[in-house]
Amino acid sequence: MSDNILWYLEKFNLFEKLDMSCLTDIGKKSSMLKFKKNDAIFIPQALNKNVFFLKKGKVKISNFNKEGEEFIKTILKPGEMFGKLPYSPGSGDDDYAYSLGDVTVCFMPSEEFEKLIQTDAGLSAEVMKFVSTRLQKLEKRVERLSFKDSKSRLIEMILDFKDDFGKRVGDEYFIDQNLSHKEIAALIATSRQTVTKLLNELRSKGLIDFNRKKIIIRNYKGLLAELVYEVV
Repeated sequence: MSDNILWYLEKFNLFEKLDMSCLTDIGKKSSMLKFKKNDAIFIPQALNKNVFFLKKGKVKISNFNKEGEEFIKTILKPGEMFGKLPYSPGSGDDDYAYSLGDVTVCFMPSEEFEKLIQTDAGLSAEVMKFVSTRLQKLEKRVERLSFKDSKSRLIEMILDFKDDFGKRVGDEYFIDQNLSHKEIAALIATSRQTVTKLLNELRSKGLIDFNRKKIIIRNYKGLLAELVYEVV
């Protein structure tokens, strides 16, 4: 095991409460990979059997329909786990994972990770907590897609990005993001044209600004006031 892998794992949120012996066991069975933008980390055809720990960068998890249209399930930030997850049968089986920039991951066979979970109650509790939180987020997202209009979905996506990737500067929030308008559309289940129209509308009101790599929230309270909660 390289000291570099162990150092990465020590900094990983999921493992911060573990004792060194458990962390060392994980490190012995782990490998590290780096990816460039738009690299495929795994695809369904490859029958992924690994669990991944995202240390650096962002990863999108997607599905595609029969027509080849992409639906982005989530954008992952450093500190998150993905792939073949314990306590989540079938997780990752139909997923595509792509890097959204320079990405560093540690990974290990899911079977080996499950064996460690069975022998360490602390690790088991942390993983169950993580999987439960992930499921709650997915349920919230399904509810949003089902009952809210495109504008509300876009604004709530921006607010989620603020929490996950944003940096506050004075009264503004700077959000690093690498998504095209097409990818944003795939994330909130609307068309690219609608995304462009809504972003320009919010910018014209002085609420946000944006470019290919960044969204800036200029007026946070004003953006919140734009939310529409009617059932559509």
